[in-house]
Amino acid sequence: MALLPYINPFKAFHDLIRYPIVSFVNEQYTGYKKKTNDSITSIKEIIYRVAVVSVFLSAIMWISIFLYVVFYYTYMPNVTHMRPVHLQFKSCDEILGVCSFPSAHVQLTRRSHMLMSSQSYRIKLLLEVPESQINKDLGMFMVCAQMRAAGGVLVSSSCRSTMLRYRSKIHQIIRTLVYAPLLIAGIDEEKQIIQVELFSDFQDDPNHPVTDAYVELQSRFVQVFSSELQIEAHFTGLRYVMYYWPKISALIGISSNFFFVSLMFILSWYHLQDGFPDFVKTKLGIEVKKEKEDDDKKLFGKIKLEREDSFPFIEEETLLEEFQKLEEQKEKKKS
Repeated sequence: MALLPYINPFKAFHDLIRYPIVSFVNEQYTGYKKKTNDSITSIKEIIYRVAVVSVFLSAIMWISIFLYVVFYYTYMPNVTHMRPVHLQFKSCDEILGVCSFPSAHVQLTRRSHMLMSSQSYRIKLLLEVPESQINKDLGMFMVCAQMRAAGGVLVSSSCRSTMLRYRSKIHQIIRTLVYAPLLIAGIDEEKQIIQVELFSDFQDDPNHPVTDAYVELQSRFVQVFSSELQIEAHFTGLRYVMYYWPKISALIGISSNFFFVSLMFILSWYHLQDGFPDFVKTKLGIEVKKEKEDDDKKLFGKIKLEREDSFPFIEEETLLEEFQKLEEQKEKKKS
């Protein structure tokens, strides 16, 4: 009788061929679908984590760059300050010429200070003078300068000697012939630029910062086209490295800032991650810790067991029995 169902060819095909094949295909499809869903979920989590890490790394990098830029512009002073010097003098009444030393008042800044304290500066006076016969015959002359703070307080003063550079007649003739086209066209002039270094290591006083400079040429006969006061910072140490090797110093500075900011971020992350919601921890791959709850349960169970197992040292019934015994003993003694 058990063989009768298999005599039907359709029944045999369904039970022996079609059903096993369909079951196998369904199992393979279900397993593949499950693996695909798991892989898609894992890929989404990986993309999410990579996006979060990229955002935080970008933020840390920009913070590091911003900190270095702020430090650079706070720590590094302006390299050069240029101020025009307009010389003034008193003219003679009876004869032509200059009857006083040419001098000028140069206002460096209208603010409280311009120079950075504890920074060395080189202060130079640039004189543009013609190669006239009067300047050649003049020889040496003195150039004096006074650096004053607000209210006219004298901070420092200096005097230096200078003169026109000497050129022999042969040198002058050859140079004139070579530069003749430029001289005729007006592109070049027969002049010299004299640099007079008045202060080689000037440091501003933080109590009385310099705001004005007074310049005087101690010669009535010197001829000057124009003059300019140049204040140049003289860097040493870290400022020297940051100014002359800006790319290397920027790389080192930004890398150091990136390291310390990352360290602070990691420490803050581990300190604050317990306060994140569970779904955020799940997204970020942080295991939801239940150690505290387990500890509380253990502590609660321990206290409960102690309460159940513990017994009072003195119960109320025992006290009553003791009092009754004492009263009986007293009555016996009286009787």
